[in-house]
Amino acid sequence: MPKEIPFFIQPIETKSFDNMSEILDRENSSVEKLERTFKKYIGSKYAIAVTNSSSAIHLALCALNLKRGDKILCSVNSFVGIPEGVRHFDSEPIFVDCIEDSYTIDLDKLEIAIELNQSKKLKAVIVNHLAGNNIDLDRLYAIAKEHKIKVIEDATDAMGKEYNGNKIGNTGADITIFNFAPHMSNPLVNGAMFVTNGELLYERAKILKNHCILDEDWNTYGKIEYLYNVIDVGWEYNMSETEAYMALSIFENIDKNIARVQEIASIYNKKLSNIKGLKVPEFENKDFWSQYIIEIDKNRDHFAKKLKNRGISIALHYVPLHLLDYYKKKYSIKVFDFPVSLNIYQKVMSLPIYPSMSNEDVDIVCEVINEVASEHI
Repeated sequence: MPKEIPFFIQPIETKSFDNMSEILDRENSSVEKLERTFKKYIGSKYAIAVTNSSSAIHLALCALNLKRGDKILCSVNSFVGIPEGVRHFDSEPIFVDCIEDSYTIDLDKLEIAIELNQSKKLKAVIVNHLAGNNIDLDRLYAIAKEHKIKVIEDATDAMGKEYNGNKIGNTGADITIFNFAPHMSNPLVNGAMFVTNGELLYERAKILKNHCILDEDWNTYGKIEYLYNVIDVGWEYNMSETEAYMALSIFENIDKNIARVQEIASIYNKKLSNIKGLKVPEFENKDFWSQYIIEIDKNRDHFAKKLKNRGISIALHYVPLHLLDYYKKKYSIKVFDFPVSLNIYQKVMSLPIYPSMSNEDVDIVCEVINEVASEHI
């Protein structure tokens, strides 16, 4: 039986569990420490810890005061959580095709989409940094400023990445969100961060994530002043102390983890670059990896099944949104309306890449891929 290599393991060291009793010390909040640590590292003015990425996206749209009929632009090559958040407001997601080599939103096509949807209802664009690849953010911010729309960045895949000397999250977006569980449906640690430099956006999000209760300490243990007031309809999106403690254990090792994943990507590129029918990602000048996406020139699904049968788990990033039944039917989108995303979808697969992978694990993945490729031709 071959050794099984999972697609992703959250980077939590065993020693992180040694002092979990600290959570019981109500004098020192892990949530507050995580927020302080995160905004200091990113360089942002404000950071709010929330339950998960869906709540972070929803909170971002609430902070922008999104209303029924408003329009939000986003890449068609995104996870469903982005347009899903938009639809919960009965607002409209406007899909934009992606760039073939980086899988990120195509700014030329974004400008066309903006021109086609010019109105007061056009509120924002949400971009995702797929696999740690970022677009020309300066151009993005200039486009948004020109057309008076807000920018939300889903930077889950770019946590710790720099752009022009600043960390993503402090480069010009109105709101940036990060997720501590990017690749798992049943994570050991869940939670996300809402980051902004806008005071009004921060204040609104801070109230909304706690039932819109003005006194944020209203439910503190031992508090005698138990009266509170509600000023709007809010939600319960507070991150728990346990989740925050474990998220801190991930975040405090972020630079070490980034470096280790870079080493793994380097091994992949060296060992997979000359396989016929397989394309590896560009490595030159790329110093940040959150996913390692290869392209199979034909019959990708058959290739993936063979890998799975030999113990190698892979993933797909992403099924283009216009191919999903709900959006396809809701907006009468045709399969070939987004040709670049469609072409990419038919070829890509993401390989396992996470800090706790050993060099032996990486070698096993490469050996199995070589074997499958030789049979696949």
